[in-house]
Amino acid sequence: MSYPINREWAMPNKHTFLVKPIRELVNRYVGDGKGWVDLFSGWNSPAEVTNDLNPEIPAQYHLDAFDFVNTLDGKFKGCIFDPPYSLVQVSRSYKDIGLKSHIGSDDPTASFKIVKDKMVCHIEAGGYIISCGWNSNGFGMKRGFEIVEILLVAHGGGHNDTIIMVEQLVRDVDLGELERIANRMKPKTFMDIL
Repeated sequence: MSYPINREWAMPNKHTFLVKPIRELVNRYVGDGKGWVDLFSGWNSPAEVTNDLNPEIPAQYHLDAFDFVNTLDGKFKGCIFDPPYSLVQVSRSYKDIGLKSHIGSDDPTASFKIVKDKMVCHIEAGGYIISCGWNSNGFGMKRGFEIVEILLVAHGGGHNDTIIMVEQLVRDVDLGELERIANRMKPKTFMDIL
């Protein structure tokens, strides 16, 4: 399978959707945001349903991602998955709102497995996931997704590229099995899975 991989240059910004090439790509898929959910919305999410742990962010919900996914009901056209990209960012996110993170992993992206497994249950057939980060792991084939396109955004200097991956749900997976696995690994708080 082939898919486009494009590379753009833009100044870095901690607000992902203010980076012009990222905003343009996201807008192509999300449009007016109706039927989209964002688990880590930050300040500028175009999604209709938004969640961010920080209570100062203008999101509809202020839960950790695990708890938020467990409150969802029904199916969505798509999901924006833009979590903190590193242990430092996770720690800073919690510190900024007066919480202590209990980081116990060298790989912060591995900690999102349970949230991804549960989120798949809420994506309609043909729906999209837009994953943002410093890797192109996304949701993957095991969860029924195929890559549609990848955008690499270089920021110059010592900054990591931001990688945006668009995936589409193209095949059925045993959602019951994903749900059973995710429930067996149910953490007390989202940070417990880090």
